[in-house]
Amino acid sequence: MEVQTKYFGKMKIADEEMIHFADGIFGFEDKKRFVLIRFDNENNSLLCLQSIDDSNLAFTVMNPFAFMLDYIPIPSASDVQKLGAKKHTDLFFYNMCAIRPNIKESTVNLRCPILVNPENNQAMQVILDDKQYAFQHPFSALIKED
Repeated sequence: MEVQTKYFGKMKIADEEMIHFADGIFGFEDKKRFVLIRFDNENNSLLCLQSIDDSNLAFTVMNPFAFMLDYIPIPSASDVQKLGAKKHTDLFFYNMCAIRPNIKESTVNLRCPILVNPENNQAMQVILDDKQYAFQHPFSALIKED
């Protein structure tokens, strides 16, 4: 299918690339179909989560494990089951970012990851019970200074 995107113009998206959120994303519960698009073909650290149904709705998300070796999100067993997975390690995790002009002022939401089951492309956003993860974790804590 051809999809109009916010940042990349028109793109062809294969059906198997579509991610389905049964309950939508927090604040956008009516949007159910998305696709993950790499900003850089060589790197999957930062991606665009583009709505298929609304070309103006796109989020920057990050693969948290590319930046934080000590990030250990553990969703509830019922959330893992809803996605059709056997264990949380079978899922992919992404975190929403708030990008600012000065990248060091940008933040990432570590408390509410997006979980994706790569086997069936079912996804959901959850709120972790673990209070050590912030809703607005500063990018500056992720950036390694030379």
